[in-house]
Amino acid sequence: MLTEDEIEQYFREGYLLKRNLVPLSVVESVRAIGETTKTTDGGGWTPKTFDRENPKSKPELHAILRHPSVVTAAGQLLGTPPLIYYGMLAIVPAHGGNGLPWHQDNMYSHIYGGALNIFVALSEITPEMANLWVAPGSHKLGTQASKRNETTAKGHREALVEPENALLLPTLQPGDTCIFTRDTLHRSLTNTTDQNRYAYAAQFCATHARYTETGKRPPLCVDPTSL
Repeated sequence: MLTEDEIEQYFREGYLLKRNLVPLSVVESVRAIGETTKTTDGGGWTPKTFDRENPKSKPELHAILRHPSVVTAAGQLLGTPPLIYYGMLAIVPAHGGNGLPWHQDNMYSHIYGGALNIFVALSEITPEMANLWVAPGSHKLGTQASKRNETTAKGHREALVEPENALLLPTLQPGDTCIFTRDTLHRSLTNTTDQNRYAYAAQFCATHARYTETGKRPPLCVDPTSL
């Protein structure tokens, strides 16, 4: 699914913008479920996450995690058959809903040996809709110091130092994706439009990946071909 040039960019820049990776039929099905999620204008929402203990529950919601194009792309970049580490329907409500501050996924659980995040647009996402920002090359710096956010995204991690080379992604269409490493700094700001922003975050790890804190493999990671 990915060209050699795209794979080189991922390793060089820490991220890759891949258009049309997920078919519209899958995107629309997942978004339809998201549209039933209660949100508050300018406020929060309750995330719907993949349950690794019951991986076959809510298959329609988490269909992206097992779609062949997504699994193939993850495998090309990880160099092993990918395992599902995490999945989440991500909504930023209209009229002022906040995304997440600058952070790296490894600020939460530090995984070594290969892991990535595939951000999937479920609707058109313009710059004003809390579109994704990335910091090219930030993955080369390793995991940075962080603190707990107490304002716009309480409980989430926030980098102590913001990157100087922040890059706002262009408008994304349904099915477009941004694939990035767990050490790539990224953020999303405020949704100032009158439409909710719908996206899905699909996280995968390599079969040999381990937590650096314990040296153990992340528990309950799921083979997507088993779903």
